[in-house]
Amino acid sequence: MLLKAVIWMNLALIFYTYAVFSGRREGLHAKQLPVFGTGLFFDYLGTMQMSSYAMIYGKAPEWHNLTGILSLAGMAFHFLLALTATLMRRADCVNRTFHRVSLTIYMLWCGAFASGAVSGMLKASHYPH
Repeated sequence: MLLKAVIWMNLALIFYTYAVFSGRREGLHAKQLPVFGTGLFFDYLGTMQMSSYAMIYGKAPEWHNLTGILSLAGMAFHFLLALTATLMRRADCVNRTFHRVSLTIYMLWCGAFASGAVSGMLKASHYPH
């Protein structure tokens, strides 16, 4: 169960990182939407898997729950912003603002990703080997 969650979250990291930085390099284009969406989907799967794991083996620290929920919401907002700009065919007009928002949300998401890893390692260090 935990292994699946770790795989989903790492896939989210890969897809989300690619989407954010290819968007910065090339500008916001429709071709990045599936990559953003895939990253969001993997993040959702990983979050749900981690929640199931936490229900069975003990709750994660409150600070990680908060950063995880906020980062998933931020990623969803980020995707919807990209989708709206692309569908309105105004991607060129919003590129500059979008990329500022993009980096902020990405950094927050990476913070949540790292806090999950730290939280998991701290919890694992309390179990006898």
